[in-house]
Amino acid sequence: MVKYKTYVLKKMNMPFTIAFVKNNFDETLIEVLNQVIDEIDKYLKKVEEKFSPFLTDSLVSRHTDLGEVLQENFFDLEYQEVYSRSILAKKETRGLFDPFFEGKYNPTGLVKGWAIETVFMKYIKPLIDNNIIEAGAINGAGDMQVGTSLDSDFSWEIGIENPEDREKIIARYSIKNGAVATSGINKKGQHIKSENDIEHIQVTVIGRYLSDVDVMATVGIVSNKNVWSEFVEKNKLTGILLTKEGIKRVFEEGKITDVERT
Repeated sequence: MVKYKTYVLKKMNMPFTIAFVKNNFDETLIEVLNQVIDEIDKYLKKVEEKFSPFLTDSLVSRHTDLGEVLQENFFDLEYQEVYSRSILAKKETRGLFDPFFEGKYNPTGLVKGWAIETVFMKYIKPLIDNNIIEAGAINGAGDMQVGTSLDSDFSWEIGIENPEDREKIIARYSIKNGAVATSGINKKGQHIKSENDIEHIQVTVIGRYLSDVDVMATVGIVSNKNVWSEFVEKNKLTGILLTKEGIKRVFEEGKITDVERT
């Protein structure tokens, strides 16, 4: 019977939940995991210091204030990576994902997913690959990257909540390795900015890498039915969306397989 060891870190104005799975956690393993969590905490702090638009001395804030790319920013390899990927995401989504919305560079929509994925690949996946743990995951405000050892039968059981009623689950997914990203609006208000009319209140996308599906989930919110259908088919996406009219659409490997009212 598997057991869980869970840690919660508060960084970037949100909780990050890290979970480890193994049939037994002895003192030596717990000490190792505590050290890993400490490293993750330090890393997320550095990410926040570089990319937070709320810190006046972050690289993103200094970039935004001057309205141009500072040369010193590009001495930082992670800043280079995020900047390049955010520009590429804008191009590939035909501007629906835009790190320059309202004229200021703000890659927040990409950074969270990228940071979670990076933490997983850098700190959690090696524990799985070396059979130190059976499975591991990191979840940041509902977006997650998960993994399981190849010789394990363990799967992560993930439920997608109804944004209008958190007591209800609209979909369930069983995943051994991959990522889940959800974007949307709810009764508390709309946090995604767009020049388009918002037709979808929540979009969840399942895939291999969180940095990719996180962008796609955002695109799903800001695009209309026809445009989103094109993205689903072209990128062979899997997931679920809810419309403002209460329609639930399930899509799998690029095909919309179900349409019903919630």
